[in-house]
Amino acid sequence: MRSARAKVVNGKIVTRAKSSEGTKLLLVIDEPQPEIDLDDEDQKALDEAIEAMREGKLIPLETVRALLRTF
Repeated sequence: MRSARAKVVNGKIVTRAKSSEGTKLLLVIDEPQPEIDLDDEDQKALDEAIEAMREGKLIPLETVRALLRTF
């Protein structure tokens, strides 16, 4: 999979990227996202996870999913 940037001009998608005829594209709208405001408990969990990564420890997938569900 490759990625390319584009913009809409006069209702048409315009890009400098070159693709062969018939290439199928998946478009994802790039919208600004609101800032995430973490409470103290979530911030502590995130800090601990980052420290564990720096130490080379693994973070169980379920832990990551649980953190993401809180948002």
